Amino acid sequence: QVEILKNQLHDYKYSVHSTICKKEFQQEQKLEKPVQHGLSILSKYPILNLFEYFLSQSDGETEPRSVICFDIEIKGVLYKFANIHFANKEEWAKKQLTDFLNFMYLRGEKRIMAGDFNLYDLPKYKELLTGYTLSYDYKPYISYPKDNWCLDYVMSPTGYKFKKVEALEEHLSDHKGLLVNFE
Repeated sequence: QVEILKNQLHDYKYSVHSTICKKEFQQEQKLEKPVQHGLSILSKYPILNLFEYFLSQSDGETEPRSVICFDIEIKGVLYKFANIHFANKEEWAKKQLTDFLNFMYLRGEKRIMAGDFNLYDLPKYKELLTGYTLSYDYKPYISYPKDNWCLDYVMSPTGYKFKKVEALEEHLSDHKGLLVNFE
């Protein structure tokens, strides 16, 4: 998917894809061809200081999960990001969010986090989000049309101000992409 987008968005020259697993079956049905699951980054600017944080798995979950952390320098300022995709079960998604926030706390850093949180109501977990602002709080949107709900968010450390939040039309996924600009 990242290569398809890269070919369409010519200003975005830099990309990274991390395949965490190859899926050959879904709901016990063999897929026509294997599907790579993982995370990708597409950027106008060079991607720096890349590392992957592997998340704990819930009982019965067959698909591993990770977070890709990376930095981008724009006009001499270093911005820290995390691309996430948490577990499909609310209880485990919340645990993975908590674990990752604790990991960042121990590193003494905060990152702009974006991706599929798999939490139908992330704003209700305000106690976890101290020091962060949610894209959904700036402007409510639907990112998962199948359930007419929001699963995808951008969490920014306090100090960043959202200028624009827009859920794009479905294109390469059953989720809508988010276009977010900061002041």
